[in-house]
Amino acid sequence: MKNTHAQLSSLFLFLISTITIQSQDCFVPSAASELSANNVRAGLLIGGDLWWNGSDARYVVPAVDPGSGLPEVAAIYSGGIWMGGIDASGSLKLAAQTYGSSAGNTDYFAGPLNDDGTTTSNQCEDFNRFWVVTDDQINTHNADFADNGIIDNPIDAIMGWPGRGNPNFESFNGFELPLFNHSMAPFIDLNGNDIFEPTAGDYPNINGATEGNWFVFNDAGGPHSSSGGEALGMQTQVLAYSYASNEDAINDATFYDYYFAYKGTEVLEDAYVSFWVDPDLGCYLDDYIGCIPEADIAYVYNQDASDGEPGCICPGGVNTYCEDIPVVGVKMLDGIYAERVFGPGGELEVPAPGVSADTIVSLGMSSFMYYNGFGGPSGTTDPVTTAQTYNYMQGIFQDGLPLTTGGDGHNPGSTDYTNYAFPGNPSDGSEWSMCSEALPAGDRRMLINSGPFRLSPGSINRLSFAVIYQPSVAYPCPDIGGLVEVGDIVSDFYNDNSTVSTKRPIFQDNAISLTPNPFTNQTQLLIDGQSNLQQVQLYSITGQLVRSYNSLSANSLTIEKGNLTTGMYFYKALSKGGKAYSWKFVVN
Repeated sequence: MKNTHAQLSSLFLFLISTITIQSQDCFVPSAASELSANNVRAGLLIGGDLWWNGSDARYVVPAVDPGSGLPEVAAIYSGGIWMGGIDASGSLKLAAQTYGSSAGNTDYFAGPLNDDGTTTSNQCEDFNRFWVVTDDQINTHNADFADNGIIDNPIDAIMGWPGRGNPNFESFNGFELPLFNHSMAPFIDLNGNDIFEPTAGDYPNINGATEGNWFVFNDAGGPHSSSGGEALGMQTQVLAYSYASNEDAINDATFYDYYFAYKGTEVLEDAYVSFWVDPDLGCYLDDYIGCIPEADIAYVYNQDASDGEPGCICPGGVNTYCEDIPVVGVKMLDGIYAERVFGPGGELEVPAPGVSADTIVSLGMSSFMYYNGFGGPSGTTDPVTTAQTYNYMQGIFQDGLPLTTGGDGHNPGSTDYTNYAFPGNPSDGSEWSMCSEALPAGDRRMLINSGPFRLSPGSINRLSFAVIYQPSVAYPCPDIGGLVEVGDIVSDFYNDNSTVSTKRPIFQDNAISLTPNPFTNQTQLLIDGQSNLQQVQLYSITGQLVRSYNSLSANSLTIEKGNLTTGMYFYKALSKGGKAYSWKFVVN
């Protein structure tokens, strides 16, 4: 067990949070699940944190047969999602989950938010669960439909899948599925009407995985008793999945697609999404960490050639890898997406409203930051305030000191600024790593940051990553070139199996509207009266240009159905002022 620092952190943050006055509608979420389709046993929680059960690490690799009597060794203790941004008044909105759930504290609550950013305790209670489906169930469902166009033997996991508009949802789950202006659990839509209809042959989309777990949570169901932050109004949907594979890199990996629907009412500037990881590689007292910026990988390795104290012993009875120690990494695969404006020299300037295909960028790992557990150097330990938490998300230490190259990165007076802590290969003594600096062993947390970007009301964004594993590495100071190769295999596999529709970012701007949507015969695109439309293009869901309106000079455009077939499309509109907008619409 490793729970001392979790309990202390939770207690302190609970005391901080009591000064934040908010209404409490939802309870602390409690649902748990597990990915177990391959060589990993990965615990899942629904409250913004992963891979632990409140006291014990539950990211076990390699997996152990429960009946074998062999000890389980975990590579990661816990992980959690952080997000934050600055409103027009300069106030910080922030949600950051670490160890709070162990003491009944949370920044996140089960379930979606209504389109106005609200929720209810009943909705939180209903969604305090996971929806789990396997490829065997999907294949059986597809075969059932293929033989006569009828589902003769309904499968509960598919009939009750929370795909948008599922007419069977309530009868299989016992409560009504809200209908939003965005998608819910991903699915393959055979007739393109943006409604999940399993009796018509639609089926869950888990990217061809052996097993998929889908869940949804929000940060507006009550006070942020974990961080003390003020709610953003974000709904977060997650698909966690894994593959049983003959390819070791895939069989040893787990995948996570995060989908963010921002339902706040204010534009937030300088927004960041961070993935926080407490990476205990076996024993938690002798970990080193590092990153590979060009590969979007953060990783954990052991300080020396023996995991734990002499004799492979770790305090608290924690199982160790002994002398057969792997390297474990988090590989960013896609997102966060940001809207950017390019300067005259081609340099990136500031996030811009609207969207244009040639200015959307996937930020990936824009910075890699770390901090120490209790007992670390001053200024580099657990954040105490929301401002300190936001500092770490920006790649800045708790005390506001920028990260600089050399030593432990906390170097007062240095101007050798960097966004990435310990980017050198540990096997190369000339490169900056914890190994080359011979830093003391410790219990460290790492932050994989993505930002800054702008959060506009109604916008949707995405982030995908995988946890990867390289076994039996030569220690000490291992060569992490092999981990890069594993990451490349996993990335290529992801790109081959993840569908375009699950990766497309959508940015909505309230200055433009399309009404009605969906429509049957015609609809009207209307831009704010202070501007005029210049060009409007319509694209199919596969990205094919199907219609173009050019040389426009009015603030509205009537779009006739004409030859548009039933299904979902995207429009891209350009204003006279050069702003670009994009959103989806459905033709009935």
